[in-house]
Amino acid sequence: MLAFTSILMTALAAFAGAPIWTALIGAAILFSVSLREQRKLATRFSNLGITHVLTMAHWQSAGHALLASGAAFGLGALIRLTTPI
Repeated sequence: MLAFTSILMTALAAFAGAPIWTALIGAAILFSVSLREQRKLATRFSNLGITHVLTMAHWQSAGHALLASGAAFGLGALIRLTTPI
């Protein structure tokens, strides 16, 4: 639920005219939610000796968080530009 709220708030911030770095705040929140869920698997992965898989998942989560937050920001900015108020 926190991830969806972060995406919504990023889009609303862009709609309100917030600067582009607001998308980085949304990405940081999304990334922290993802890391928290991946931390639950850390002991299981270390017991199997495949922690490199979890490390790659961290990098992918960072990329996905940036993409999702950037897309939300772009959509909010696009709606602001196309909506006559």
